[in-house]
Amino acid sequence: MLLEPSEFKGWLDKQRITRSIDKLQVHHTAAPNYTTRQVVNGVAKQDVWKCLEGMRTYHLSQGWSGTGQNITVLEDGRIAISLDRDLNKTPAGIKGANTGALCIEIIGNFDQGGDTMAVAQKQAVVHLYACLALKLNVPIDTSHIVYHAWYTASGAWLGDYQKGKSSKTCPGTKFFGDGNTQSAAERGLIPAIKAELKRIKEGDGEPMTSEEKKQMEELKATVESQAKWIAAQKAKENMECPKWADEAFEYYQDYLNDKRGSYDFWRNLVISYRKDEGIKI
Repeated sequence: MLLEPSEFKGWLDKQRITRSIDKLQVHHTAAPNYTTRQVVNGVAKQDVWKCLEGMRTYHLSQGWSGTGQNITVLEDGRIAISLDRDLNKTPAGIKGANTGALCIEIIGNFDQGGDTMAVAQKQAVVHLYACLALKLNVPIDTSHIVYHAWYTASGAWLGDYQKGKSSKTCPGTKFFGDGNTQSAAERGLIPAIKAELKRIKEGDGEPMTSEEKKQMEELKATVESQAKWIAAQKAKENMECPKWADEAFEYYQDYLNDKRGSYDFWRNLVISYRKDEGIKI
């Protein structure tokens, strides 16, 4: 299932979570990545379903019961929910450390010399973790939002990236433009998630969907049209004598104070003039 970032919180709010979750894992896919997906300006040429099914097929070949991750974040910010690994299923993200966790895979290779995360993807990542932290009441810190690199190959907790001891560099030595260490997370991802959660709680609202943007544009056009109509009606309330009423004005000018009046006044004056003069139209 594919969701726009603006749709994710609404979808998540409706989900019934039956297992205890106190950790949100952070991963990059490494492969597929921006090169294999042929990403240009944050948009991939490879079909999204081919990418997702390719990961699922590989994970099945490893003997797993389905897609390893619960959630995948694409380069353009869209969020894919694994139907064969829903939120109530323990993921296959970090060997030996998956109980009580959600696995989120971010498409790309964010090691040094690899991909630079697209802006839309970065915003979606921050929004997703903020929504999950709110829904699951998960503290936003490096004990609960954890990088794969902070574990050994057997799943023992290191608490930081330690070259030679960490199972992988995941989510990348240049993840989030900084790195995969605990200090990098505390400088970048963690404060960004906190800020996004604050924005959500204070009611700044969710980004508008394409349909909402269309409706807003239509409403704006309607308001502008009505404003023009109202202005035109007000102008008719005290208008200079129009050309089509010149003869009537000349006929009655001795009885008039000036050459201004409402549209209805000039119209009735012309009717009276034609009646008095016996003019039929």
